Amino acid sequence: MSLRRALIVCLSLIILSSSFLGIAYAEKVFRWHGSWGNTWDLSFHNGFIWVHMMGLSEGLMKWDKDMKLTNGMAESYTISKDGTVYTFKIRKDARWSNGDKLTAYDFEFGIKYILDPKNGKGSFFGGAWYIKNAKAYAQSEISDPNQVGIKVIDDYTLQITLDGPHPDFLTTCTLPTLYPIHKASVEKLGKKAFEAGNLVTNGPYKLVAYTPNVEYVLEKNPYYYDADKVEIDKIVGKLGGDAFLMYRRNEVDLINVGPAQLPVIEKDPVMKKELVIFPQSTVSVIYILAFDHPAFDDIRVLTALQKAIDKERICKFVYRGLAKPAYSWVTDLIPGSTANDPEVLEKFRYDPETARKLLAEAGYPGGKGFPTIHFLINPNQATDPLILAVKSEWEKNLGIKVIIDSLEVGVWSVKIWQLHDEPTMSFSGASILYPDPAAPLTLNYVEGALAGSLKRKDIVEYVKLELQKTEVLKTGNTEKASEITKKQRDIIYRRSTPEARKMLSLVQQAQKTTDPNKRLELYRQANKIRDLNMYGYGWTRSFVLLQPMAARLVRSNFDVPFNRYLVGFPVSFAYIKTK
Repeated sequence: MSLRRALIVCLSLIILSSSFLGIAYAEKVFRWHGSWGNTWDLSFHNGFIWVHMMGLSEGLMKWDKDMKLTNGMAESYTISKDGTVYTFKIRKDARWSNGDKLTAYDFEFGIKYILDPKNGKGSFFGGAWYIKNAKAYAQSEISDPNQVGIKVIDDYTLQITLDGPHPDFLTTCTLPTLYPIHKASVEKLGKKAFEAGNLVTNGPYKLVAYTPNVEYVLEKNPYYYDADKVEIDKIVGKLGGDAFLMYRRNEVDLINVGPAQLPVIEKDPVMKKELVIFPQSTVSVIYILAFDHPAFDDIRVLTALQKAIDKERICKFVYRGLAKPAYSWVTDLIPGSTANDPEVLEKFRYDPETARKLLAEAGYPGGKGFPTIHFLINPNQATDPLILAVKSEWEKNLGIKVIIDSLEVGVWSVKIWQLHDEPTMSFSGASILYPDPAAPLTLNYVEGALAGSLKRKDIVEYVKLELQKTEVLKTGNTEKASEITKKQRDIIYRRSTPEARKMLSLVQQAQKTTDPNKRLELYRQANKIRDLNMYGYGWTRSFVLLQPMAARLVRSNFDVPFNRYLVGFPVSFAYIKTK
């Protein structure tokens, strides 16, 4: 080979290598310690619904980067004069991640799939339950999905009929229970359609890899109608490991942080600049799980447990100012909240002397004879200072015994829904997903509060029926499931307390009210009843503890608009960009 020819070959290789290196360097990758889940099936509340919401899937409507509601898959829409019929025109340039056209039939299929009681009993039913007959279908009261108020007019026109006027319905069209699902995939593959490698989605990203408990990888969906406006090419969500250590090693670009990390962050000049703190619409809650013990039917006992917790001290010294005391399920970010209502604050303010007096009046002076309480936690909660603080407060102020039982995450996520032989509680967060007074008081939440007002023996009966219904649905026997649902409804509507039924009446009035001021006041009154009686969202009562601030570390070369209603997560991966 001549010298001239050799030089040409070498130069060509250098140029070629540089090109490849340039492409690799130009790829924009965002890495975060992502949301945990165990399935990509949208009908499961414990699946990767947050990841669907942030970029894998898109509903008829969506949030923009400034948290304003805007059109998503719906190019336009009209609303009937009585506010009950919504007609959506689907974008004709909408495509699935495999290139297939997205049509109105995909929305009809997706919504009915998520409502189908044989599937995963999806989270966020609120908006879907506004649809005529949707709740009855989801609870096995009717078995014909064609009775649900969803009608396809043509390939690109979807008509949804509600059971009444619901001003917040458009907002709920951003949530997973109203997402489309790729019909052809499910019909061909069944549940395998939701596995990595098979999952077809319609959002700005597609799932390209998933290793359980390790990570998932999303890549830009080239068929997304706004693909040219999506800045980040790849999203890597880490699911295991020490998030703070990973951030310090530059292995991730965004993590949540808690009070334990603050002292380190405050001493680091770089991380201190990368710390983002803002209020969020979430509260930390203790859920009383399903067990039968008469002590927990006594409102004096429940009030004593609340008043024995020094929330101010915990927020100041344990959370280092990253939280404020909470006395309501609904934070003051949401219209209609009673978070600052004087009566609510007075009933549950810290007062250990009164707490001990109430416990003694209930028959447990100094905690004598009171049953041991078990805190059921998972390894992710093992270092949560709030759990240890509550344990300490109850033991110190009331003389009762608390045992912490730690279970593997998968076991824990099943166990919290089961029956327990001893008084058992769990810790979790509760978030309101959008700023409307109806958001925390949709019918599924209100029925949960009715169940929460029941006596413990009635709760046990209700949960036994729920577990029985789950098994019956696995056999496809919807008629038997319908009979069980009727028994459950009879329990919660006939045996719930008068206060809980009054709350239900207020919500029903609010749902029919078009005057915004009257509507707001009705929801406020309903919130107050729930707060004063400690009704939760499920079949249990609960103690609201703190309103934590959202605290994030995000690398300075990324611009990430946060959604304060979705637990401080990004509004959408599509809006993340390098600065």
